[in-house]
Amino acid sequence: MKKVLLTFILVFLPYIMLGQETIEITGTVTDNSMSLPGVNIVEKGTNNGTMTDFDGNYTIQTPSNAVLVISYMGYATREIEVNGKTNIDIVLEQDAAALDEVVVVGFGTQKKVNLTGSVASVDGDMLEDRPMTSVSAGLSGLLPGVSVNQSSGMPGNDGGTIRIRGTGTLNQASPMVVIDGVEGSLNDVQPNDIANISVLKDAASAAIYGSKAANGVILITTKTGKTGEPSVRLTSNFGWQSATRLPDYLGSYDYAVLYNEALTNSGKAPKFDENDLELFQNGSAPYSHPNTDWQDLLYQGSGFVTTNNLGISGGTEYTKYRASLNYQKQDGIIKHTGKDEYNARVNLTITPKKWLTTNLNLSYTQMDREQPNNAYVGGGLDQIIRQTNRIAPWIPYKNEDGTYGTISDGNPIAWIDMGPQINYNRKTFVGIGSIQADLFEGFNVKALMSHRNVEEDNSEMNKEIQYNENKYHGPTKLTEDLRTTTRNTLDLTANYNKIFENVHNVGALVGYHAESYDFKRTTAYRENFPSNELPNLDAGSTNGMKNTGYTRELNMTSWFGRLNYDYEGRYLFEANLRADASSRFAEDNRVGVFPSFSAGWRISDENFFEGIKSTVNNLKLRGSWGQLGNQDALNDYYPTVPTLGLGIDYPFNSEINSGAAIANAKNAALIWEKTTSYGLGIDARLLYKLNVTIDIYKKLTEGIIMQVPAPNEFALNNFYDNVGKLDNKGIEVSLDYTETFGEIDFGFGGNVAYNKNELVELAGTNEVISGRQIRKLGESLDSWYGYKTDGLHQTQEDIDVYATNTLYPGQIQPGDLRYVDITNDGKVDANDRVLLGNSTPTLNFGANLSLAYKNFDLLAIFQGATGGYGYMDFDAIGAVNGDGQKPSAMWLNRWTPENTNTNVPRLIDAINGPSMPQNSTTSYWLRSTDYLRMKNLQLGYNIPTNVLDGWNISKLRIYYTAQNLFTITNYLKGWDPEAPSGRGSGYPVVMTNSIGFNLTF
Repeated sequence: MKKVLLTFILVFLPYIMLGQETIEITGTVTDNSMSLPGVNIVEKGTNNGTMTDFDGNYTIQTPSNAVLVISYMGYATREIEVNGKTNIDIVLEQDAAALDEVVVVGFGTQKKVNLTGSVASVDGDMLEDRPMTSVSAGLSGLLPGVSVNQSSGMPGNDGGTIRIRGTGTLNQASPMVVIDGVEGSLNDVQPNDIANISVLKDAASAAIYGSKAANGVILITTKTGKTGEPSVRLTSNFGWQSATRLPDYLGSYDYAVLYNEALTNSGKAPKFDENDLELFQNGSAPYSHPNTDWQDLLYQGSGFVTTNNLGISGGTEYTKYRASLNYQKQDGIIKHTGKDEYNARVNLTITPKKWLTTNLNLSYTQMDREQPNNAYVGGGLDQIIRQTNRIAPWIPYKNEDGTYGTISDGNPIAWIDMGPQINYNRKTFVGIGSIQADLFEGFNVKALMSHRNVEEDNSEMNKEIQYNENKYHGPTKLTEDLRTTTRNTLDLTANYNKIFENVHNVGALVGYHAESYDFKRTTAYRENFPSNELPNLDAGSTNGMKNTGYTRELNMTSWFGRLNYDYEGRYLFEANLRADASSRFAEDNRVGVFPSFSAGWRISDENFFEGIKSTVNNLKLRGSWGQLGNQDALNDYYPTVPTLGLGIDYPFNSEINSGAAIANAKNAALIWEKTTSYGLGIDARLLYKLNVTIDIYKKLTEGIIMQVPAPNEFALNNFYDNVGKLDNKGIEVSLDYTETFGEIDFGFGGNVAYNKNELVELAGTNEVISGRQIRKLGESLDSWYGYKTDGLHQTQEDIDVYATNTLYPGQIQPGDLRYVDITNDGKVDANDRVLLGNSTPTLNFGANLSLAYKNFDLLAIFQGATGGYGYMDFDAIGAVNGDGQKPSAMWLNRWTPENTNTNVPRLIDAINGPSMPQNSTTSYWLRSTDYLRMKNLQLGYNIPTNVLDGWNISKLRIYYTAQNLFTITNYLKGWDPEAPSGRGSGYPVVMTNSIGFNLTF
C-alpha cells in the first residue's frame, strides 16, 4: 500500500503544483524617507527568500496566494499577503522598542541612545542555562573593559577576580556591586534571577555612587512579575566537572633514572641500582618499589554538579509578583570538597493607586561548604595539593600492613581519608522595601530602606593522625570562627523629567543616602581532644585554650544629584555630584565631593547627515570628565584614630608592670583616594545591523594609601598616608551584528579592551621590590623583575668567556642557564636585574556567536587575554631532590652532553641552583599566559508546541551546555593560564559538561 501511495505522489505531484500559480514580484522597501538595503523578504513558512539591493529593490518568485515576511534590524517586522500582485512597495516603520531601549544607571534608567557615560550591559538571558557556580564566571568575555580572572574551581570559592578598566589602586580594587538599588555581593544573587546587568565604567556614569565607585560599579536588576496569567518555570541541569589542565609528573622509573643522573652531575653516587630500576619498571614489588600516582589518588571526587530553579510570576493591574527557589549542589573533583547552596527570592510590587507604587524585595541565601585539612599546618587544601605535587612516586600510599607511607611532611592522601575537617556556613538575608509617589506629571519621590545581614559560622579541625609507627601529627585542634555583618541603608530621592516646547528634555535627580555598617567577630580555640570524632569545643582541653573577639562600626551619610538635558535628543548633557561623609576619616577630612560632567552629540540627527543615514544609521560622540573615591581601600576601620594595646609590659619601681600603650601610628590627615577619569567615545550603527562602540580613557588615581615607616624615636609600626599615584590608559571596542538568512537567525558580538597602567608616585621612592615583582615609577604595577637569560651554556669554554655569574660562584656547568650581563661590567649580579614582563594581561577580549534554526539554537562564548606572564616555582615544575620532590615530564628533554639541542637545563639534585626557578627569578621560567578559551557552548532544542498540546505546557526546551570546554595556550604544560603564579597549590580551574531542561507552564 505504501509503494502505491508513493507512486501516486511522484506521478501526480507536478500536476498538483501546476495548480498553484507562481508569479514574480518586484518592489522597493523604504522607511518613507530613504530606501533600505539588505532587508530580508521571505515567503512565510518556507526557506524561499531574498534581500533588497543597495537601492532597496527586490525580486522574488512566490505562489500568488503567499504571504511575505519582511524583517530588518531596528524596524518592526511586517507580513503582507501577495493576493496575485506582481508589484509590492513596502514601507517599514522604526521599532519603537529599539528606539526606547533603556539601560540601568545609578538610581534610575536612561535611554541607551541618550547615554553620555560609558555603560556596558548584558541581558540576563545570556546567563541562564549555563552551568555556572558563580555570577562572576558568567560575565567573563561579555563586556568590554571588564576582565574576570577565574583562578580556581573550588566549590563555593570559585568566584573570579573582576577588574574594570584595569587596577586603579594598590589596595582593594574590586568594583562596587549594587543589587536592586542596594549594595551587596555577587554571592547574593543567582543567575536565573537576573534580568539585567549594567557596568558603570567611567566617572560620568559612576560618580552618583561617589566614594565607593573608583573601581567601577556593577548594577544588577533582578526579575520582577508582569501583568498576566501566572507562569511557572522549572529549570534543572546536571553534569560533571573535571580539571581543565593538570600537571604531568613522572613515574618512579623515570624519576629514578633522572635522580641518578642528577646525583652524578653533582659528583655524588647514584641512589638506585639496576635491580631497583627494573623493579620500578615492571611493578612486581608494589610496596618496596611502588609507582604511586598521587595525582590520580587526589582527584577522586565525583565532580557532580546540579542546579535546580523554580520560579513563579504573574500579576494584575494592581499587584505583580515573582518568587523563586534555587538549589545548587556541587561535589568537588577532590573528595570531601563540596557545597550546598539554597536561594529564595520574592519580589512583590503593589500599586494601590495609579500614582503610588510600593515594592518589597526579600532574598535569602545559605551556603554550606566543606573541605579536608592537612594535619601539620592547617589552612585547608593548599598544603594537600602542594604535597601531592611534590611527594615522590616511590613513596607508597599505604604500606603492606595498611599503615601510610610518608615523607617528613606526612601523606596528603591520608589527610583526605580523614574526611572533611573545615566547614563554612554562610547565611545572607537582604530585605528591601520602597515606596514611590508620582505627585504630578514628570515628578516623583521615592524612599527605599534596606537591611542586609550576613552570618558566618566557620570551623577548622586539625585531626591527629598516626601514619605509621614512626610518624605522627597531632594533637587534634579545633578553631571556631563566628562573624556577623550588618548593613542598614536609607535612600530618599526626588526625580523630575519634563519636555519643554517639544525640544528641550530636562531631567533632575536629588537624593540623600545614609548607611550604618557593623561587624562582629568571635573566635575560640582548643586542642587535645579525646577523639577525632568529637568536633565540639567542650571536648577539648582547657589548657592552652584561646578566645578572641572584637566589633567594628562604620557610618556614612551622602547627598547626591544629577542633571540631564538634551535638545531634540541631539545635543546631550549630564552632570552628577555626590558628597560623602564617612566615619572612616578624621572630622576635618571626612567629606569627599565627587563631581562629573559628560556631553554627547548625535551627529546622525543633523540635517547634513541625511545623505549617508541609510549606511550610518546612528552616530553619537561622547565625552566625559569626573572624579571618584575609594573609601574601601583599607581594611582598617579606624585608620586615623590611635588605638591602645593592652597587656604591654613596662618597668616601674624596678618591677615589670602590665599596662597600655599606643600600638600603631595613625595619621589624622589621611584623606580619600581620588580617581580622576577622562573619556571619549563613539557609538555607531551601520546598515541597521551592526552596532559599534569605541571608548578611549585615562584614569588617574591620586592619594593612594600606602604604609610608610613611623619615625624611629616613636617606636611604632608603619602608618598609612596618601603617597601613591597610579595611571591607567586604554581603549575599548565592542560590536554586535544580527542578521536573518531565511529561517536562520544569526548573531555575533565581540569586544576587545587594551589597558596600560603606570606608577607615577610611590611613597617618595623610585621602586619597591617584593619577591619576584617590582613596583617601579614609570612602569606597570607589580611587574616581574629578575634576570634575563640567553639560552644554555654548552661548553666550559662558553662559560669561561661569558660574564662571571657572581650569584652562583663555582656552580655554573654546561647545561645551565646563561644569564645576561645587562650592565656590561663583566659580571652578573643584582645590578643586572631588569623588568621581565607584566603580571597581568594588557589585552582582554571576548566573542559570542548565536544561531537559531527552527527549533534549534546554538550559543558559543569565547574569552581570552594576552600580554601577561606567569611564573611557576619548583613545586609546580618539579625538582629532582629525593622523597619530597618529583619532576614533571618537561625534564625528560633536559640538557645532557648527548642532548644539547634543547632549552631545558641540566639536572641537579636540589631545589636551588642557577637553573632552577627558586632562588633567582629568570626570564626562562617566565611564561606567557596568553590564551583563548571557549567559555561556554550551548546547544538547545525547543519541543514543538503541537507535541505539548494537552499537557498544559507552554514551553519545553532541552539543552547541552559546557563551561571552559577547551583552552588554547602555550603556557607551562599542565597549568591553567588563569591560575595564580607560584607553587601551583591552588584548586584547579574546572570544565563542566551538563544537560538540562527548561519547562514553562
